[in-house]
Amino acid sequence: MNTILIGIASYRDDELPKTIASLLGSAAHPERLRFAIAHQYGPETKELLVPYEHDRRFRVYATSWRDARGVGAARRRCHEMYEGEDFYLQIDSHMRAQPNWDQRLETEWAALNDPMAVISSYPPAYRYNERNQEVLIDSRPNRLIVHQIHAGFIPIFFGKELPAVVSPRGAFVAGGLQFSAGRICREVLYEPDICFIGEEFVSSMRLFAAGYRVYSARDQVLSHLYLRTEHQKNAHHFWKDFQQDAELAAVYTEFSQKSYEVVRQYFAGEMTVSKEQIRAFENFAGVDIARSKVHPATYGMPTLPMAQDDNWRNYAVDPIEQK
Repeated sequence: MNTILIGIASYRDDELPKTIASLLGSAAHPERLRFAIAHQYGPETKELLVPYEHDRRFRVYATSWRDARGVGAARRRCHEMYEGEDFYLQIDSHMRAQPNWDQRLETEWAALNDPMAVISSYPPAYRYNERNQEVLIDSRPNRLIVHQIHAGFIPIFFGKELPAVVSPRGAFVAGGLQFSAGRICREVLYEPDICFIGEEFVSSMRLFAAGYRVYSARDQVLSHLYLRTEHQKNAHHFWKDFQQDAELAAVYTEFSQKSYEVVRQYFAGEMTVSKEQIRAFENFAGVDIARSKVHPATYGMPTLPMAQDDNWRNYAVDPIEQK
């Protein structure tokens, strides 16, 4: 009987109990689920998890929103609550599940016949309509590709439709959807000092260096609430809350600067990923980090790896923004 630990980093999110209810209510085997929740609450969300405080399936690290330090620190807390479960599912706190989602994810993972597989891509969307009803938006399986450069040096991603004839093997993980063997929580503990931007790229590098392999989700069993400011009446964002607070604005500036510096150190091979591993990852993914360039065939969605050697760098192109 396989168990799944579900890691959820939540920041003042009133969608959290709905997400939990959807996961439990739609699971084929809810008794096999375990939850590791970093609950960064505000006064309006502090009591959201009271219904589960005596449920032994739940492990909760609860802290005031004022002590939040970004998504990396919260996801690290989730990893640290791992207790040997067979699988680990990392998601966001605003998601909805399809019927038998747990069984379907396990089936897709097993079919890959790869114990180092990480199923990860951007989930389809859900939103609320004018009557405050949830609406699920269909979308095709996708692969994460670079389409912009943030702050002049951090590649960020777009989920581009993956042709059915192309292998699901990918290079990059989505922060809000990762399904893998549970031991990943011990083998690649989440980087706690990256606030938000750079989280996905650095995680992808670290997983590659540790021997994990990314695959796009073909069976899209989870949906995500995007554009939360527009679609969620009471949405909170930690960077906005901190910047608007007289006491915390300087704190935010400090740990935001530290976050960018940590990303730079990873890119320079000064952290847990060596320069040789970075070079191998760049060739596999088709991204020249130092030059902010990508492989010219990127947007044709070929089967990976993008390259076996460095020759492609002579013809690398600027990222093309996708819409």
